Order: sequence, then C-alpha cells, then structure tokens
Amino acid sequence: MRGFILKTTLVKEEDLVVTILTKNRVLRLYRFYGARHSTINVGFLIDFEEEETAVQINRLRNVMQIGFTFLLDINKMIIWQNFIKLLNEHFFEIEEIDSFYFDMLMNITHNFDRNPKRVLVENYVKLLEFEGRLHNDFECFLCEKPIKNRVNLARGYLTACEECIPKKGFEIEKIRTLFNEKKTLLLDEKEIESLFHILMLGI
Repeated sequence: MRGFILKTTLVKEEDLVVTILTKNRVLRLYRFYGARHSTINVGFLIDFEEEETAVQINRLRNVMQIGFTFLLDINKMIIWQNFIKLLNEHFFEIEEIDSFYFDMLMNITHNFDRNPKRVLVENYVKLLEFEGRLHNDFECFLCEKPIKNRVNLARGYLTACEECIPKKGFEIEKIRTLFNEKKTLLLDEKEIESLFHILMLGI
C-alpha cells in the first residue's frame, strides 16, 4: 500500500502515531521503535503494510520511502510540507476519502520542480472545484454584487470586490482563466505569491 505522510506524533521514546493519506483512506497507525528504522517525515510518500492488532490502533510495518528530487531542495521541501500540514487539518477526524486527493498529490509531485507555488495554486483551484467550493460566478461574497473589473480573493479563494476588501485586487480575466482553465499562465510571480499566501491561510 502507498500513502503520503500527513503527520507524525511522538508517543513515547521514539514511537510514533503516523497519519497517512492513501488512495481511499486516512490512516492513523502506530510505529514502534522509530529510532531503529529509517526516518520518516511529513510529506514523504511511503510504501508500507498495515498490521491489524487487537487494540484500537493498527501498526505501521515494512516502510519504504519513495523519494522525490524536490525534497533535496530545502525551500521546496518547506513549501511542500506546509501544504501537507494544511491538508492534514482539512482531513481532521475524516477516515474515508475520494481517490481525488491522492491523485492530486501524485500530480503535484510530478510537476513540483518546475514552480512549486504555481503548481499548488493550480491544484488548489482543482480541489475547490472538486469539493464544490469554487465561486466562479464572480459575485462579491460580502455585498453580493457582481464584480466587474478587479477582484479580491479571501480565504478559500472567495471572490470579493475592492470596495468590500479595500486593497489592490487582481484583473478579473486573469482569475477567470485560473478558475476555468486551472492555469496560472496570465499571472506574474508577484500575483502568484499573493495567491499562495491566501492559500496558506487554510484549505
């Protein structure tokens, strides 16, 4: 079985409770004697076995890491791990999930080296659409009026007008392209940085 590590929690000495996102489930497994095995960390993709036990939590066994080149770049690794931590919060107390999330993470890892923040912004829009939370009608969520020229985005990429959120927004056509085509081609690096900052407020 394969899965992405969403969280590790130290229990006693070197034992861990490991939260893993697999194709269809979020597992919480116990790993004994962590110091005697290879290091595992948030964001790693692992191949593993789940061993059933008579107690409440099953065991994590026979772990093998599957590496990505971007994990060798400290800046990219930090961006990746911060996104994974947000995803872990998103799945709080959830066990059964759609394969969309695992497939999304696999897609991200295949493209992460080219431009991490652009890749995450594009995939976040896909996630919002999948969950039915993408507001592409371009109506301000505060005053409920149609947005004409420039649009601001709040947490969850909720659309707002510049009157309700008084700061410089984005050209509406750029965000419309992002929402419809899931592409950031029209956005410059400063705009990507802004969109990434909004993403990091919470999934």
